[in-house]
Amino acid sequence: MEFKNYKPENGKLLKIYVEFSGIKIEQFKLRGDFFMHPESSLEILEEFMLNLDMSKNFTQDLERFLTDNQIQVFGFKPQDLYDFLTMQYES
Repeated sequence: MEFKNYKPENGKLLKIYVEFSGIKIEQFKLRGDFFMHPESSLEILEEFMLNLDMSKNFTQDLERFLTDNQIQVFGFKPQDLYDFLTMQYES
């Protein structure tokens, strides 16, 4: 498992492992210098990302998930994840 580093503008360093199956995310792990509250929400986020597709609704779906689950993220925005994943998906 090889993590790739990504530092979004005005964000913290993210270390991301992702694999795709077609347009869907098949495997996803997130590490880095960011914070999430509650702390246990990282596992919930990683599980949510599985089978999510790279549609144009990705950012909205992720924002809704965070809001619905009362998860606060400090150090990156949903758009930052989408930008990184788009680069990986297209390469």
